[in-house]
Amino acid sequence: MKPPRKLHIKSYGCQMNVYDAQRMVDTLAGEGYIETGDVNDADLVILNTCHIREKASEKVYSELGRLREVKDEAGRHGRRISIAVAGCVAQAEGEEIIRRAPVVDVVVGPQSYHHLPQLLAHARRHGRALETEFPVQDKFGFLAPPRAEAIRARGISAFVTVQEGCDKFCTFCVVPAAPKCRARSQELSMRCRGLPTMAFARSP
Repeated sequence: MKPPRKLHIKSYGCQMNVYDAQRMVDTLAGEGYIETGDVNDADLVILNTCHIREKASEKVYSELGRLREVKDEAGRHGRRISIAVAGCVAQAEGEEIIRRAPVVDVVVGPQSYHHLPQLLAHARRHGRALETEFPVQDKFGFLAPPRAEAIRARGISAFVTVQEGCDKFCTFCVVPAAPKCRARSQELSMRCRGLPTMAFARSP
């Protein structure tokens, strides 16, 4: 039996990115990945970015410089580490990230991270993968449900996404100016359909 591959995610910004990070973990669990808190132990590192934070892009490129050293060191010991940039900065600067950061294997926008397995496979075959367009099909219907052990490990609370983005353009708010601003939502009953299963999985 092959040992599990290890995944390290570093998230910047809001609770939405915490939710997105958990769903990326759930999506990649089916590919044999488990989470690790140690970036040096990871086979895949994902930077889950936020464009609203101050100097967001500079922080991402600075972190990618550090990850290049980690990736090079792993390579000297015969290990391959894949690096992905996800989230709002990926959406806004996908082509620029590919140009400026050769260490990056995958760039994926916040509406496409359910395609991570295919993008990683494409990068392994062809070198790199980029997907930052808004897909025609909504991601919510394609996200893998969390496993019971993942639900228990996350504790007694969880995020439920009812809407992403906003189209209201209030004067004081920066959200509509962000790359993933377009409002997308589902009926609340659809989003909460799995809550009883999650609550049962958390019970001892």
